[in-house]
Parts: sequence; C-alpha cells; structure tokens
Amino acid sequence: MKKILRSFLSGLCFTIFGLGGIVTGSLIVPILLIFCSKSQQRKTLSMTVHFLWKAFVGLMCALKLIDIKCIAHDKLKQMRGKIIIANHPSLIDVVILVAKIPNSICVVKESLFHNIFIRAIIRRVYVSNYMGPDKFIKQASEILDAGYNIVIFPEGTRTITGKPIHLHRGFAYLHIKSKHDIQPIHIENSPHILGKKQPWYDVGDKTSVYTLTLRPIIKFTDNEGCTERQKAIIVTNRAEKALFEHKNLTI
Repeated sequence: MKKILRSFLSGLCFTIFGLGGIVTGSLIVPILLIFCSKSQQRKTLSMTVHFLWKAFVGLMCALKLIDIKCIAHDKLKQMRGKIIIANHPSLIDVVILVAKIPNSICVVKESLFHNIFIRAIIRRVYVSNYMGPDKFIKQASEILDAGYNIVIFPEGTRTITGKPIHLHRGFAYLHIKSKHDIQPIHIENSPHILGKKQPWYDVGDKTSVYTLTLRPIIKFTDNEGCTERQKAIIVTNRAEKALFEHKNLTI
C-alpha cells in the first residue's frame, strides 16, 4: 500500500512539474521578458528557474519522496564562475543542483530544447551539448566570465550501475580554455530511484536520501610542454578520481 501511495505522489509531482513548465513557458516567461532588458534576461530567467525548481524539490521533500543532505550548503550558495561537474545517478539530479546553486546555467541534451514542457525557458537560458566544440567553449566561457556557474554531467547520460565510467572531455577543454576552476560534486541517492531504465513510479517504500558531496576544487594548471589533448586527458583523469573515488570525503 505504501509503494502505491508513493507512486501516486511521484506521479503527482511530475505532473505538477510538467504543467508548471508549460505555464512558466507560455505565461511567466513572456511577461518577464517584457519588463527585462536584453542584458538582464538570462539572470532573471535563471533565477526564476532556480526558485521554481527549489519549490519542486521542496515539494518532493515535504512528501517524503526524497531528502537531501549537503554539509557544505553555504558553499553551494556562494559559488560563482565555477565549472560544476557531477555524476548522474537519477532523473532529477539537474533539478536538485539548480535548486541548490543559484546563478547556475546547465549544459543539457539537445532533446530538452524540443521538450514541450520546458523548451520555452531552456532555449533562452541553457546551453546545448549538441553544438560544435568551438561554439560551446566560446558561449560557456562568456557565461562563466559573467559570474554564472556552468553545470555539466560529463557522462552525458545517467550513470548505469556496474558499467565502466566514461567522461566526455568537453568540460576539460572548457577548463583549459577559460581557466575557470572545476568544482566536482558527487551525488548519491539511497535507496536508488529514478535511475536509467527505472520508471518514474518505481520509488520504493522508503525516502530516498540524496547526499551531495563536494570534492576538492580542481584549479587551473598550465601543464607546460603538454599538447591540448594531453592536458584534457590529465584534467579528465583528475575529475574522474574526484567524482568516483574517496566517497566519504566531504569538504
């Protein structure tokens, strides 16, 4: 009976999320754009998403579907101009990170730019992972220089338990070109829900606790004498160790 109730509550939350996305895109966004100058649009819309997704996460916590633990909560709120990389165990990882970290711009898969529920705001605020590398680095560097954080999931898709980890190097090249620091964040949810090939209604009978663990920052190092590809490999290896080793380290 408890599983059935939790499945219903999960469906209710995602229905609210979808309808909220439609209302935001069709009503709230056009109104905000009327009163915003072009230079203020990204800031206004990104903060709008931050507060809306914070409310959504708060709803899921209030319904005991999830709980979130993060010792360094103040550090998340104060982040500026960081390349935030994270592993990707569940469907709502991006929602949780944006809810917890203001001034965050996400790199998202191209299909979300066509998602009827959130495309109106996604197209105006976020960055597609489908554009060419030079265009991506230029756009993302400008966003970082403006004081926003860039959130990237280097695996490119949700983590599949038991399969080898492979990180795409786009974030490493962005780090090398922009010289902005990388903040790795390890995400763990237990009991595991909303994973790859796991249906939205399969949320078990216990609250899933999401633990956000901040790893040591990866600062820019020139690595003179190395080619750009070699530098990217070094950064990627450091990031992989930061995300997937020493799971009990929290700073």
